[in-house]
Parts: sequence; structure tokens; C-alpha cells
Amino acid sequence: MLATVNGIELYYEGRGKGPALVFFHGLGENSNSWKYQMEFFEKTFRVIAMDLRGHGKSADGEEPITMTLFADDVLALLEGLGIKKAHFVGHSMGGLINQEIAAHHGSSMQTMVLSDAAGFYPPPFGTTGLEERLRRIDTMSMDDVAQAIVDVACCPTAPAAIKAEVKEMFAANRKVPYRQATIATLKADYRPYHSQMTMPTLLLVGQYDQTTPLSYAQFLNAAIPGSKLQIIPGAAHMTKLENPTAYNRAVAEFLAPFEPEASLPLLR
Repeated sequence: MLATVNGIELYYEGRGKGPALVFFHGLGENSNSWKYQMEFFEKTFRVIAMDLRGHGKSADGEEPITMTLFADDVLALLEGLGIKKAHFVGHSMGGLINQEIAAHHGSSMQTMVLSDAAGFYPPPFGTTGLEERLRRIDTMSMDDVAQAIVDVACCPTAPAAIKAEVKEMFAANRKVPYRQATIATLKADYRPYHSQMTMPTLLLVGQYDQTTPLSYAQFLNAAIPGSKLQIIPGAAHMTKLENPTAYNRAVAEFLAPFEPEASLPLLR
């Protein structure tokens, strides 16, 4: 479905009835990367996943991409759908969008899941790492960029079909918005706000994640009051695709105290 939001068209998928559960994908991904979560949670939740601006079937817009702009798009879309408060699940860059909303629009959040995410990117990732990322984008084809991402983001033992799907998703990116979103991602820093993030928070990280490793999740765990940390076994950075069974169960168990009527049937 398409919705006009902040002057551009955003593509989103919305299914099911019940408490609102919203998914934000990572840099270079799209809403289809949440297919296993949408299929699982739509039985008892109202699930929404969107292509963020500059990604997938959504328009690029004329403004340079920032986390603030992403968050404004998300909140405007939800307002148009009549959703004032929701449970938010963000993967990687989507986790940064979650933190942007938590920092400045926390009243819209019931709970927050940060999946394979960072609160900031420490050196060298956030300095020379950004320079190297931009060099690749500027000098390589998106097909080659996509292969380099797959080599790091997917567990070596991940099924070939998953690796092929991830490569196809990243190779389809448009360079200009992808470059802008890369800059916005690696320059983001929510450390000043973490102590104020008091909504229930779950941190998920893949056992073999090299992109946002366990140390990043441990930092968030110490910084966000009352947050819980869980490792997804047998997965690297693409946890939601590599081990959707464990991922879905972790989210459902986390939501159970807040939405027992919607969550408990999924755990039986």
C-alpha cells in the first residue's frame, strides 16, 4: 500500500488486528525483510512494516536523509493510520530510528525492541569506517557492495537462499539515498538520551554478529534502564531472517507481560 507522508509516497504493509506492532528495517533493506515476523505476529497483532524513505518502493524525497526525517515519516504514517501508541521493533538502522523516537517522542512507544543495533558507532567504525563505506558506494557497483555486505552480515552457515535474498535486497538500492542513509547511520549518537529511555526495552543480537557485535548490545544494556538482552543463536547480523523462530519467540515472550491476550497464544 502507498501513503502520502511528508510530501512523498511511502510504501507499507499492514495486516492483522490487535495491539499495534511496528517494524523498522535496517540500512539498505526493505519491508519484505520482516516477512517471517509479519506472518507470525499478524495472527494476534496489528502489524505494520514500511519501506523507509529512499528504500524499496518508497520515494526518495528531496531532503537529505536523517534519523529525524525517518522518525517524522514513521510517526506521520502511524498518525494517518490512527495509531497513537505502538510497540516498536527496529533492526540495525531501524534501531537508531527507534532511539530517535524514544528520545524525542517517547509517549508514542509502549515498548521498544532494538535488534542488532548500536546507540552510536565508536571509532574506527564511525570515522574511518564511514569513509570506507562511502568509498565503496562511490566506486563499486551496488551488486558488489551487496556481496561485501552478505559476506559480513550473514552467518557462513546461513542457507544459500537467505544469502541470495539479502544480496538481491541490497543490490536493488539506489545509490544517492543509500549513501545519505549510510552517513546518517554512522554519525548517529543517542548516548545523551539513553538514561531517559524508560520504556520497556529488549535488546537482541546475533550470536555471530560482526556488524553490531555483542559489545554494542552490552553497552545499550548498561545504558538503557531496565533493558533486557538476549542472544539469537546461529545468526549473524540478519537475525530476523537467519533464525526467525528464535527471533519471533524472543519478541513474543518480551511482549507477553504487556499484551498477554495477543502474545501468549503465539507461545503455545
